[in-house]
Amino acid sequence: MSSLLLLALAALLLLAGPDYSGAGEPDWSQAEEGVIAEVLSGDRLLLEDGRELRLAGVRLPRPPLGYHDEEPWRREEIARKALEARLPPGTSLAFLRQSPAHDRHRRLLVQAAGPGGWLQEELLARGILFLDRWKEEPPARLLAAEREAREAGRGLWSDPLHRVLPADLAEEAIGRFAVIEGRVLAAAQVRNLGYLNFDEDWREDFTVRFPRNVLRELERQERSLEDFAGRRIRIRGWLFYSGGAMIEIERLSEIEDLGD
Repeated sequence: MSSLLLLALAALLLLAGPDYSGAGEPDWSQAEEGVIAEVLSGDRLLLEDGRELRLAGVRLPRPPLGYHDEEPWRREEIARKALEARLPPGTSLAFLRQSPAHDRHRRLLVQAAGPGGWLQEELLARGILFLDRWKEEPPARLLAAEREAREAGRGLWSDPLHRVLPADLAEEAIGRFAVIEGRVLAAAQVRNLGYLNFDEDWREDFTVRFPRNVLRELERQERSLEDFAGRRIRIRGWLFYSGGAMIEIERLSEIEDLGD
């Protein structure tokens, strides 16, 4: 891909959607180049030079716990076909490596752009993928793209299995990645862990757990767990069972404050 094509891609990205400002906006002038050999899944691409890319900051919708059908999960297959239609073999691609540069399978983690614009933004706007956890606040354009798809009920957001769940139904999502909303009833710290509870029976309700590093982050911001009491929040992550459905956050930016 020539430098002229990279400049053309950058121009397309500026025209592709509303000018949302925010942290983490890609600088496409620094992008690397590649040509698509194959779309491996809804978030993985193989280049002609043999490098495998994974779209960073987004996540595929996964099947429910206990799904053992030989057929691919329908939402994963929808995502793969959508990306394949968008980037058939031979298509030029611009991409920026993220930090860390690789996932645990040594695939390059990237923000990517094809001839039509920023891939992550487009796939979120179509309800094909979830916005994943970010080290920092996600770019405002990506937040806006997912919000528009969610509010319009597009794609996975129209699927009962992947809709935003209220906190009292969080157990339905144990064993998979999900988005949960609810009002925090109480907050407490027990030794080196913090907890946000959403019902009076804290032994069985949905709970958000703060490890020590997130409690330290809260202290640095001169905030306390009690600041969340009475607030409506939205949180995303893998749900596991610990006396009820639970998500453990990795950083404060994973909590969206929806107000009181």
